[in-house]
Amino acid sequence: MLRIGHHAVGRPVLDDASLLHDADPVAGCREHGDPASFISGRVLGADAEGAAARVASAVAGERGTVASTLKHFPGHGAAPGDSHSSIPSAPLGLDEWRAGPSVPFVAGIDAGAELVMTGHLAYPAVDPAPASLSPEWHRILRDELGFDGVVVTDDMLMLQHNGLPEYADPGENAVRAVAAGSDLLLYVLPADPATMGITVGGLVTSLVGAVHTGRISEERLDEAAARVLTLRRTLEESGTNLGTGE
Repeated sequence: MLRIGHHAVGRPVLDDASLLHDADPVAGCREHGDPASFISGRVLGADAEGAAARVASAVAGERGTVASTLKHFPGHGAAPGDSHSSIPSAPLGLDEWRAGPSVPFVAGIDAGAELVMTGHLAYPAVDPAPASLSPEWHRILRDELGFDGVVVTDDMLMLQHNGLPEYADPGENAVRAVAAGSDLLLYVLPADPATMGITVGGLVTSLVGAVHTGRISEERLDEAAARVLTLRRTLEESGTNLGTGE
């Protein structure tokens, strides 16, 4: 359930831009978004419907070659700011989200995207917690959008190092993410993770402790492991590129 340094399909996170689809139409729209935003040049359209069509086409085109990931759920474009250094906040309610930012995600899911990446960003009208730690956003993704694939977090170090004390503990962040519904936790780490204030053993200890105390159920872990193993087996059987990261 921990993915260290590489994306779930086995390639570096930024190795192939087509793997990770920014299903965020607003930030790239010069009429309504910020063209200087870090995400502006990475989106697949300036409006929800246009982005949705491109996302669906990209997912269809990648089928059988690589696994497609939709990010940053529930939509970074509506949340000004940079989630590498803060928790951006979107001013939309749930109905507004359904009418706008959700549309490209729905299209990508319907097209068969294998993974969805949650963002370290918040829609306070829905849940004040970042989506990556939000049980409600995971419920919406599963129950309303019908996604049954693998949910992976954005790089968890971003959350840990954003300067907010409530996210300074990497073990607690990991527990909250898995308890919320994440199947994979992404960490982009150097050769010596300790230089980033983290150890893989420490993360595992935190998760095991959370199971023992009941914060995470064994069923939740089994569910996550089953999804990840099913995806890997499917990719291997289909000959889809798992890559080496080199």
